[in-house]
Amino acid sequence: MDRIARVLLGGSVDEAYVAGMERSLFAVVDDPLKQLSAFFLCIVLSAVVATGGVAASSPAIIIGAMIIAPLMMPIMGTSFAVTRGRPRQALRALAVAAGGALVVVLVACLVTALLPAGVPLAGNVEATSRTAPRLVDLVVAVASGFVGALAAARDDVGETLPGVAVAVSIVPPLCVAGAALVQGALAMAGGALLLFFVNFFSIQLAGNLAFFLMGFGRRDRAGAVARRLWYATAIAGTLLVALPLAATSERIAQGASDERAANAAVRQWLDGSGYESLSVKTADDGVTVEIAGAGPAPSAEDLAALLRDGGVEVGEARVIVAHEVRAPVGS
Repeated sequence: MDRIARVLLGGSVDEAYVAGMERSLFAVVDDPLKQLSAFFLCIVLSAVVATGGVAASSPAIIIGAMIIAPLMMPIMGTSFAVTRGRPRQALRALAVAAGGALVVVLVACLVTALLPAGVPLAGNVEATSRTAPRLVDLVVAVASGFVGALAAARDDVGETLPGVAVAVSIVPPLCVAGAALVQGALAMAGGALLLFFVNFFSIQLAGNLAFFLMGFGRRDRAGAVARRLWYATAIAGTLLVALPLAATSERIAQGASDERAANAAVRQWLDGSGYESLSVKTADDGVTVEIAGAGPAPSAEDLAALLRDGGVEVGEARVIVAHEVRAPVGS
């Protein structure tokens, strides 16, 4: 275990270095005005930028906001304090993280209310992609939490922490939740908050493991019961969010399967008809097909039969026909 710790740490650390880690990760707040003012100023500004990025559907703006946001620091601070068996420090870092998350949601609500057109949600990939958490999000968050712990413990890896913030979605889901709450889209807000909590618990679990492997758990044996309780909480939280993630992933996989089967059925349905497909959209309430051509359009009942044969059971088949009218131009 000592060899693993030395490899992960790249050597050894002294108590002075550990004290600096505690301060930078908000496990210790000995200068509240300086530490908290910097944290919350950056949180507010990053929330404004991220909400604007969602409104503009701009990945570049959202990435910039994630680099600005310091929310990863107290999250890692909670893991660090838990590993060292310091429940008061863990609660302090957790309170800073929770306060930062709440501020992000409130700022997103305010920005959404002030924007003339609000924050578009329907059809906005930067919003919808953060309301349906998947198992892959859990994997990314776990890996990001481990890297985040390395970046917090090693001064030669610290520059990777902004990359960790970009890789794992922390601030954007909170902004989407705030925007959705203002517009009454409670289901979307719930999905965005679920994604945030999935990432939070996953980062906690990975951070706890990483800091323990680095040997920080053996530096202070006090509070062993508290550490075990926090480990159990982190594991239970991850398992609890893994269940809805599995259901979401299954629903996404089923939707992709229905889309492939629907496209195959439409191709067979239009074969030799003189019509071509403009779009095929699948949803829970049915399949909508837009076609264009000249002459009698193929029957929607035939399409419904082909969809059933292909295993697509999603309500009804709807056909939108755009008739073509042709006339010769040349002599």
